[in-house]
Amino acid sequence: MIRAAHPHEIRLLPQIENAADARYARVGLKRVVDMPAHSIASLEQGRRRGLLWVAASPRRRVVGFALMEIKSDMAWIEQLSVLDRWQGRGFGSALIDRCAETARARGHATLHLTTYRGVAWNEPFYRRRGFADVPRGDFSRPLRAALLTETSHGHPVWRRALMAR
Repeated sequence: MIRAAHPHEIRLLPQIENAADARYARVGLKRVVDMPAHSIASLEQGRRRGLLWVAASPRRRVVGFALMEIKSDMAWIEQLSVLDRWQGRGFGSALIDRCAETARARGHATLHLTTYRGVAWNEPFYRRRGFADVPRGDFSRPLRAALLTETSHGHPVWRRALMAR
């Protein structure tokens, strides 16, 4: 089940993000594990703006979340995290669909994200859900700025894919 996050659940989300990111160490991207999770303040801001959703298990436990942002008038999936043991059950796809529905409802025809190239649960996962690479020659100034910001946070630019659907 996908629903809006409740205020008392915000504190759980950085833990879910960190736990979901632990698998990056197994593919040579330990730097992702070492990066800080989204702050409580940024998650709370997303909740207040109606841009934060959680995936709940059948027992109503939070097992994943999606944080969307509107950056320079573009809809953007800022973070998508699902706990390992709950992956492959449709939660990630349902969270993406909720982001896409919200983007359309707010007047955005395109939904953007950045992800890692060559990581099975990243780029190929998003491709199967209709995302495609944005060619570097088509990067707008805001898209270039977003990629530069990620690079400044430690993401290796040569491993990043900017995608849209």
